[in-house]
Amino acid sequence: MATTQNGANNAFIKLQKSANGRVSVKLQKNHFAKNGENNFFGKVERYTHSTQNILDAMSESLPLVDLGTVTCVLNAYANTVLKSLSSGNAVKFGELGTFYIAGKGTVEGEGEKPCLTVKFSPTKILRDAVQNVEITDSSFFECNGEIVSITDVTTGKSDRRLTACGSVLLEGSGLKIGGESSGIWFAPVSENGTVSEDESAWTKAESSLVYNMPSKLLFALPATLTVNGNYKIVVRTRYAGKAGYERKYLMEARSDIVSISA
Repeated sequence: MATTQNGANNAFIKLQKSANGRVSVKLQKNHFAKNGENNFFGKVERYTHSTQNILDAMSESLPLVDLGTVTCVLNAYANTVLKSLSSGNAVKFGELGTFYIAGKGTVEGEGEKPCLTVKFSPTKILRDAVQNVEITDSSFFECNGEIVSITDVTTGKSDRRLTACGSVLLEGSGLKIGGESSGIWFAPVSENGTVSEDESAWTKAESSLVYNMPSKLLFALPATLTVNGNYKIVVRTRYAGKAGYERKYLMEARSDIVSISA
């Protein structure tokens, strides 16, 4: 870090008082609560400023410096941070905090090497900056997947009519199958539109998944489905994204009613 002539630290990032902002919070059930406690944790809805947003804001605060120079300085600083971290160093980011290298996960043997990741340790100044942010909305949110479209591969139609012994493409979010007790089932629907909650009556799709992605599933229909029968497709998974671990709880997505045609 640069120093003044008298040797004192020169904090090159001079912070101004932060503006009071607003956020929305979704409450999700804490499935790791001990002793059967029923509590929740808050997930702040994220709205990200792009690099261009930051450049524009920096240019406004530096009217005598052209945007190209600001861009070059920002790129140079980002590359320097990457180089320092890849050299095995921690990097202090002025009065905001420190980027540092940390171990990731566990190893089985004393002589094994853990994977590494990068973390950020914020200063009190940075932590205090968000204390005045106003929570405008706090509501419960059930963390589940969603099926938004159902396409019969045989006909190419998305009219919720599926060809017996054919294949179906599901699209949506939170659909990738993974983890204990996960899978895809067809739950019978009665004439009054009620789904059978007797899971022993459900038919599981046992075929291999052609697509198994968070936004897309493609698989063959079970051969035992009743022609002209009505079902809801139930997707359950513990897949937790790129983090590579299983959720403690099953996420579930249920489709609209589909019918099986010959």
